[in-house]
Amino acid sequence: MNNEEKVWNVLEKLGLTVTVYDNLHANAVTVDKQILVSGTILNSTEFVYVMAHEVAHYVLHTDHRHNSIKNEAEANRWAIRFLTTDVHHIRSYVEFMQINGIPGKLLDMVQDVLTPIMLSRVE
Repeated sequence: MNNEEKVWNVLEKLGLTVTVYDNLHANAVTVDKQILVSGTILNSTEFVYVMAHEVAHYVLHTDHRHNSIKNEAEANRWAIRFLTTDVHHIRSYVEFMQINGIPGKLLDMVQDVLTPIMLSRVE
């Protein structure tokens, strides 16, 4: 199962609905059991990461009504971990980020999450 399928699968298991709003001010927003998504993100390379990030807000109970730097960081870390289940073929952090549409500003966090996984492959 690729990460896009994994995202849709977890959305279904959690009973979350996805609604497209063309005039949304952000890529996506989680409110209760609904993820509001900008129409521009649907066919974007960032789609998988954005959806994983929004699922994280739901799972961590940190929706955008209580937005903070800490909540965003926790959602970012959860989403990155969620997307690491199939990294045996990944050769670099940047490749992982490109495949999953993770923003470049999260490189340090990606390195922090992936380093133990990648080192365990060497052993």
